Amino acid sequence: MPKPKKPVNTFEDSFKRLEKILEKLESDDCTLDETITLYEEGLKLTKTCYDKLNTAELRIKEINKNLKGELEIKDIEK
Repeated sequence: MPKPKKPVNTFEDSFKRLEKILEKLESDDCTLDETITLYEEGLKLTKTCYDKLNTAELRIKEINKNLKGELEIKDIEK
């Protein structure tokens, strides 16, 4: 039986994790190795959030553009 796919993180999940990383980095309880690992994870999450926001913005623009005629929602290719 195939393993179920890992759920895709939502924007909100990614943002909450970024907040936790920031709290940890600001607490001065991290070793240098932990700091680097958290920093790398934070950069990846930042890109994920940025990409999700850009996709949402494009979808909103597409919806608004089509409000002059019929409402049409198109999937944006990633």
